[in-house]
Amino acid sequence: SMRDWRQVLQQWIAQEGTIVSLAKLHVEFIAWAISPPSFEHWPSHLPNCQALQDFYRLCDGGYFNWFRWVSLSQLGEQNRKWFQLLSDWDTRGDVLLPERHVVLAEDEGGCPVVWDAATDQVRAFQFDGGDWEPPLASSVEAFLTNLFNPEDEQEKDWWYLFLSWLDSHLKEG
Repeated sequence: SMRDWRQVLQQWIAQEGTIVSLAKLHVEFIAWAISPPSFEHWPSHLPNCQALQDFYRLCDGGYFNWFRWVSLSQLGEQNRKWFQLLSDWDTRGDVLLPERHVVLAEDEGGCPVVWDAATDQVRAFQFDGGDWEPPLASSVEAFLTNLFNPEDEQEKDWWYLFLSWLDSHLKEG
């Protein structure tokens, strides 16, 4: 059955202490981290996204799978940094447009993971190769749903194993 990412985050925050002590026993799970919600306001200069607002209402960022989500208080700063770094980029001009894009996370290579308010898609920009990656998801909602419902059971990568392992250790309620 599909995992509701909102419920997962709520459960993780509620049992954060338990997970941290469990995760310490498993070196490969070090990349997991979660911060309790900070109740900062969504930066007014960034395009508005309901799923991202919900995400930050449940937690204040962290590490999930290969993605590092900054805290809400740093989101505006992170976006300014990327807008500057990717302004006037080779022949294409500005890669990111303030009224259109939100850098919501960074991937394992440190590349910005970007929500495009115009298309609703989530994509990473590969700055060392200088191009957009294929879309990670058709929306932020879909991106978060995919993140907590890894599809490929054949591969059984560490994130898939981590989620299964947590399921077996965290009892409902």
